[in-house]
Amino acid sequence: MSDASSHASMPLILELLDKAGLLQTQDLQKVYDLQTKHNESLEESLVRSELVTDEQIAKTYAAYLRVPIWTPPEKTAAEDNISVLVNILPEKICREHSIAPIQKNDDLLVVVAINPTDLTVIEGIKLITGLHVEIQVAQVSHVLGLLKRYYGARDMARELAAEVAAESSRHGDATDAEEEAVFLDLEKPISDTSKEGQIVALVNHILKEAVTRRASDIHLEPYEDTVRARLRIDGDLIELTPPPRPMFVPMVSRLKILSRMDIAEKRIPQDGAFSMQMDGKKVDMRVNTVPTVWGEKMVMRLLNKSAIPLEMSKLGFSEKQARDFNEAANRPHGLVFVTGPTGSGKSTTLYTALNMINTPDRNLVTVEDPVEYRFTGINQVQVKVQVDLTFASALRAFLRQDPDVIMVGEVRDRETAEICLRAALTGHLVLSTLHTNDAVSAVNRLVDMGVEPFLLAATLQLLQAQRLIRRLCTTCKQEIKLTDELAQKVGIKKEEVVYGPNNVECSNCGGSGYRGRVGLFEVIPITRKIRDQIQVRASIKEIYETVKAEGIETLLDCGIGHVRAGRTSLEEVLTVALEGDD
Repeated sequence: MSDASSHASMPLILELLDKAGLLQTQDLQKVYDLQTKHNESLEESLVRSELVTDEQIAKTYAAYLRVPIWTPPEKTAAEDNISVLVNILPEKICREHSIAPIQKNDDLLVVVAINPTDLTVIEGIKLITGLHVEIQVAQVSHVLGLLKRYYGARDMARELAAEVAAESSRHGDATDAEEEAVFLDLEKPISDTSKEGQIVALVNHILKEAVTRRASDIHLEPYEDTVRARLRIDGDLIELTPPPRPMFVPMVSRLKILSRMDIAEKRIPQDGAFSMQMDGKKVDMRVNTVPTVWGEKMVMRLLNKSAIPLEMSKLGFSEKQARDFNEAANRPHGLVFVTGPTGSGKSTTLYTALNMINTPDRNLVTVEDPVEYRFTGINQVQVKVQVDLTFASALRAFLRQDPDVIMVGEVRDRETAEICLRAALTGHLVLSTLHTNDAVSAVNRLVDMGVEPFLLAATLQLLQAQRLIRRLCTTCKQEIKLTDELAQKVGIKKEEVVYGPNNVECSNCGGSGYRGRVGLFEVIPITRKIRDQIQVRASIKEIYETVKAEGIETLLDCGIGHVRAGRTSLEEVLTVALEGDD
């Protein structure tokens, strides 16, 4: 194969292997026959022919192109972020071109390929993802292993079904409209000037205002002669210019229609939901109405699914806290409880944990009231008390569904607590929430519900408490001086610089001194000593003494850390963290 003309028409890899003396001319037909028979890449056929190894092919490409060779470490990024990576590129493209994404950092996507010379594929990936692309060469077996891990063994029937489904969607096949949430495009202009058009415009204005001002909730409240509209921003309720009283009922009716509620029923509470889009972002709305003496009060919660991260550290957990929580969430069985008041972000923490462990080899089930976010790969059940679908009844059904991980929205009664305990004892991991002032108080709450302390000690893996407090405005925050007594009480040295709100006119925070929120977290892994204390019903104070002796960061410790870093004020921390740490 030294002939120049034959080199000119030969694929690059064959030319390179020939120059390296690894391939002979008489072997080529065998390779081509295998490629036709198995409909695979030239490199795969070379390995199948056993004429060269996949390691030799990778080294040949790497030396020629001067690119690194990727080898899978003991725990690959694919295993850590598989739920993200599998959705970056279509399966069909990855299989056809023998490529696999292995890492995404901001706007850079790292892709491994058997043949890294195909510039058309690289440009295609850039167009599909909008990201910068870095190509690394990998052995045939390593790329095929990644594809199998991402998508399972190749199933031509499944691939054909996906193509048929895509074709059907292009031709507008009907879907079950009853099951689909209403989608509202806030960017669509409204030209209707009738009364109905004015109602639509008013509703859209309030929704846009909520999204623009980062509100977590919208409150619409009727009174005898007036109406009040408020947004909850960074934990505080802020009033909006109220709509005219005659427009309130039509406005609520409009929102009830969007939320698929019964507009004729005004005597009982109702729940609903819809989705909307603004500035290219999708926001889900959870809607609830309650009858009051002056009419129906409506509260809407804004849910941004994209705000749920894939790592605990992105929520604000310290490195040790994230490591302890991850370790508990990856255990095969046991109980993990997240505690805190309503609105402290407990659901976000649990969803983040579920996202981390949402892999094809686990069966994840949840029972929630309500289901706030919907995820692929997690079997979520909405509580419906009217048909006796309660936390307890759903849990009993789950135990016959071969679950690995069960998430319970909240443990509210003895029956639910006992089923959670039984599930943990029979080899399931159970994640749930409790409303308590601090993490350790969850032990007393469960014992008060009737859970035996010795069983709780045997199954409990981790307790976690959290709060959300306001973050200081970075534009107008000011240095403050603490009194000697207060500084000594919280362990801050007199010479340390701390900050507080500067209540002046500020375009960034609107004069409140705060913008955004930051989390306080307390993560307590259940050590042998704490298990012994739970079993003998030790007091909360005694358990907290053990927690501090073992160097575990409490809510107050976490808050003081934020104060020292200038993220929040000491006043904010002491409103939520001092009592639970006494």
